[in-house]
Amino acid sequence: MLLGPMRLALRPWLLVLVALGATTCGPPGTGSRHPTFPDGGLLAGAAPVPATSFAAFRGTWTVGAGADAFGEVVAAGSTAGGAGTAGTAGTVSLFAARNEAYVVLGAGCLAGGTELVLEGYWRYAASSDTGLVRLFVGPPDAARALCEGSAPTTALSLDGAYGEGSDLPGAPLALGYRARPKEEPGRTFHVVAHRGGCRTSDDCGASENSLEVLRLAESLGADAVEIDVRLTADGVPILYHDDDFSSRLVVGEYCRGPVEAFTFAHVRALCRLRFGEQVPTLEAALRTMVEETTLRGLWLDVKRAAAVAPAAELARKYMDLAAAAGRHASIVTGLGDRDVFDAFVGAGLVGSARCLTELEPEDVHAADCRIFAPRWTRGPMPETVQALQAAGRIVAFWTLDEMDFIDAFLREAVPNALLTNRPGLVFHRFQMVGTLPPPAPEP
Repeated sequence: MLLGPMRLALRPWLLVLVALGATTCGPPGTGSRHPTFPDGGLLAGAAPVPATSFAAFRGTWTVGAGADAFGEVVAAGSTAGGAGTAGTAGTVSLFAARNEAYVVLGAGCLAGGTELVLEGYWRYAASSDTGLVRLFVGPPDAARALCEGSAPTTALSLDGAYGEGSDLPGAPLALGYRARPKEEPGRTFHVVAHRGGCRTSDDCGASENSLEVLRLAESLGADAVEIDVRLTADGVPILYHDDDFSSRLVVGEYCRGPVEAFTFAHVRALCRLRFGEQVPTLEAALRTMVEETTLRGLWLDVKRAAAVAPAAELARKYMDLAAAAGRHASIVTGLGDRDVFDAFVGAGLVGSARCLTELEPEDVHAADCRIFAPRWTRGPMPETVQALQAAGRIVAFWTLDEMDFIDAFLREAVPNALLTNRPGLVFHRFQMVGTLPPPAPEP
């Protein structure tokens, strides 16, 4: 018989035994993992690439060899850092429309700084297809300049190969630099990743609403993320999407039932996310965003009215900490239904906490929110978007994953942001068909 959290609370010794059993009942999840190079590949012995050099990869690239797999044009983003395996810092990412493919690469300098290698993995976002990638930066004078931290004077090229699964790369892949990215001071389009970076079902390498997926989000194409906030029975804000703990998102035989029925101690003892991560607190997520990423925005999708005040308090705390560290981080409390909206207003947070509302345009002004976030099913709403932008607000539609709809909203609405489960695809489509929105304050 399933033991509920109230019964376990009466038997601390039983809680310990159940927790031990819950952590040894099998592998946490069935998703595939990204392949890695044996012994760390060439990056294991590489020197760091100067942080200033990563920006040189941003923009669009024409694909020669490999176009059948990745399409004729990819868009590239980067996060500054040093040599090492592909992760949040020090990555170059390539995003394609074909097969919704993305490539995440670490970077390192070889042969005394005369060569620059990119190594990592490729993946099709909507399937389990994946493999290894190794590319060398050319021409030689450009590679040397980037390893020295200088701006190259010639157009970059990337030449190498990709493979299938864990096989070493063998299929040719060649890219030539095409154009600088669409970006201007004061005019910013934001790619907002759903559930912290990706959904668990998409198997991007981490579970949704985990600290691990927050660390991946930028290399997946996002510069902001949305996370889901709920309260435990003892009032601790945690990240979790559904009303109930279930096998869809967690493992643990006794991790079943309404989230709000579990104390935080029970969550920690009984529950793991599908790929083995802990269910994080909101505070841990905010600390991770501020201290371990360069994400510019965080959308707190508050699921219950009772969570509004503690979420807004933590948002203020970590925006202040970010500002003290010279780091920009905009953390907004999402008001997704009328109960949550009323709780925000009733708590006296209007004017003192940053917010986003999904309700009606007039609610943006009533709660003094900076962001209007309508569902995509309401259509592009170009007149509403223009009116709000003229009033100094920004507009972020949710949740857009299909290329035809992404393109239509980018063209017709000219929004400030799109929330998506396919951040790499939105990144690519904005570079292909998007228009920078009017100047606006940070969200």
